[in-house]
Amino acid sequence: MLRIDLHLHSSASPDCKVEPRAVLERCRKLGLDRIFLTDHNSIEGAQELRKLDPNYVLAGEEISTTEGELIGLFLEEPVPAGLRPDEAVAGIREQGGLVYLEHPYDEFRRHLSETAIERIADAIQIVEVFNARCTDQANARAEDLRATLGAAPGAGSDAHTLDGIGAAFVEMEDFRGPQDFLAKLHDCRVVKHPNRALLELGARLRWR
Repeated sequence: MLRIDLHLHSSASPDCKVEPRAVLERCRKLGLDRIFLTDHNSIEGAQELRKLDPNYVLAGEEISTTEGELIGLFLEEPVPAGLRPDEAVAGIREQGGLVYLEHPYDEFRRHLSETAIERIADAIQIVEVFNARCTDQANARAEDLRATLGAAPGAGSDAHTLDGIGAAFVEMEDFRGPQDFLAKLHDCRVVKHPNRALLELGARLRWR
């Protein structure tokens, strides 16, 4: 089973100071098997890391739309900020990416509006049911939304610092491409707030 963080940031995001390579090193040290680097309105960090390890790093983007944020996964090109939510969805889907609704009920962040969620409901393929920086209440509401939409569950640390990495991830079968990933994500196990010292120890033993 692969351990995958679906929501991570690097210094390609304006609110993060951690260089992409440092993110990569920390993720490997913790025994994560794949990561989606989902910087704000940029895939530059992901592109940099994909040159080093295209199998380990997958490109995502946390896109600022006119009505809140939305993540695209498996991107080859950035989706411009400032689009309407439906336009951002089109930009993701046109390049074969997946539409991932992150922290939909976090009152402290610019989540997508309720009306926007209703308009693009049929296009939402993954809902973040556990964000390590959200409250239990917000995460529980996200799980209810996921069930209503019939979407796959997603989870991530939403880390903006090295200390935040490893706080949440999914465990799932290996996959080939976006659609196989989506199909297998439906059967994933969400891992919440694991002991990162044990993760690091396990990674050392695993790679000997």
